[in-house]
Amino acid sequence: MFRFLYGCAVALGLATLNPVDAKVLDAERAKQWEFEPKSFACPLTGTRFEQVVTHPHYPIESFPDGSHLGDEWIDTQIPECPDDGVPILPDYSAPPDNGANGSGRLSYRSYTADELARLSELIASDAWASLLDDTRHLRSYWLAKQLDRPAMDRFNLLLHSPWGAENDAQRTKALETLVADLPGVLDELDVPPEYRVFGNYHAVDAMRQLGRFDEASAFLDTLDALPVDAEPGEDPDNEYSRGAYSAQQRRAIEMQDSDRFAIEALDDRMAGRLCSGEDYWALRGPNAERACQVRAERLAREQAESDAVYVLLEDRDALSARCTTLPADADDPILTEACRRAQHDLDWDAGERLAKEQPTELAEICERVPEHERDTVQTSACGWYESMIAEAVKDLLLADEAAFDRLCDTATMLGNGVLSQGCNGAGQVHDYRQATALWQDKPALRAICRDKKALEDAFDGRHMACQAIEDGKQSPYWLEFTEDSASEPSPLYLAALPHAKSLVAAAMAQRTR
Repeated sequence: MFRFLYGCAVALGLATLNPVDAKVLDAERAKQWEFEPKSFACPLTGTRFEQVVTHPHYPIESFPDGSHLGDEWIDTQIPECPDDGVPILPDYSAPPDNGANGSGRLSYRSYTADELARLSELIASDAWASLLDDTRHLRSYWLAKQLDRPAMDRFNLLLHSPWGAENDAQRTKALETLVADLPGVLDELDVPPEYRVFGNYHAVDAMRQLGRFDEASAFLDTLDALPVDAEPGEDPDNEYSRGAYSAQQRRAIEMQDSDRFAIEALDDRMAGRLCSGEDYWALRGPNAERACQVRAERLAREQAESDAVYVLLEDRDALSARCTTLPADADDPILTEACRRAQHDLDWDAGERLAKEQPTELAEICERVPEHERDTVQTSACGWYESMIAEAVKDLLLADEAAFDRLCDTATMLGNGVLSQGCNGAGQVHDYRQATALWQDKPALRAICRDKKALEDAFDGRHMACQAIEDGKQSPYWLEFTEDSASEPSPLYLAALPHAKSLVAAAMAQRTR
């Protein structure tokens, strides 16, 4: 009765206040992609409806605003009740609902009784009416904000809000909201400080798209000056460089390019595609032609400078003599860069020697000195040390199946830190073991391989063994894999092992909270 009464109020009061059609997949397109609809119930009226909530998504390339190819369909992820336009909000803290076919669909939160009590009033408000021409994600962000939904939910809704915009007005409003609200939402996240630093770079990109170039440049300077140790979602020992992203944004800001996919703000591979091929021309903005010309001139200049540097590097003895007498304020960028690279190579080799000759001392250095404070020798040496941590994590996970199952989810496997590396190493061993075991019984293996539906998303030992059968292989490479437990661990491995144990224990404790 409670929900019915609110449903009647909404149906009567908002009959003409429905949102504009969002850019979502229609039934025909969804069928082409073999996306199955999911059933939902309207929060206020109880009406059941179906909607496809999966969209084409290619996370191979990341754009400056955090989106990927296909994310123009991002609003597909927000189901909206056909009766009154009430969105059903995703639960970004929950793992994806992979289901039987590994769809990776989001999970969704149910409205609580207290939220339902406020919902009809909220969607009857002038504020809600003012959002009906905006993207589903922006409307959903506003609603999540009013209902005080978890910060991670609000962060994702806010970040995604401009991606599905179909006109300048939608994009501008979403970007302005992002610039205004993103720092505050990030401050509420229960994440390492580094996550908040990296997340704020999206505000820089939004300012640039809005044409607020001075503001974007100043905020970029502020963020670049903040020390960080880790990539978002990774352990604090992961080496992360934001220099490339910052440099790209700075180039686009300096040429006052407000295009969403500003050529100089893209990574070089994607920028090349937008500049040279027609396949991606739909992504080009009004400034693309000018920016592509600027990019071509910059690349030619950088190539000429690089060639000159390499000429000097060919004779290291002669270069060393010149570097010894080079003043600190020398106005010779080619010689200065050649000297820098030569010294870098020497320091890198010294780091490798430190890792081999003083592993115990190195472990103390790497645990004590944050990544952003390490010199080149330490960075080189700690790279060796951290690879041994990853190797030790792999061995610990192989010896503890429960820890592997709990820690090595998809998000971790896609990361770059030592925990991710250890999970990937352990996962590969599991796959090799499974494939080798299946290979011993070919008739049973062929029966498994005939079940194409079950193997659709089985990227494990079954897939490897079936692929080898299909290719007619007699001795697949993974049959040569051996687990050599008899060899003595290296001194560097032994120095890394205590930290690996602590890392796994801490991760397990965090996952069980």
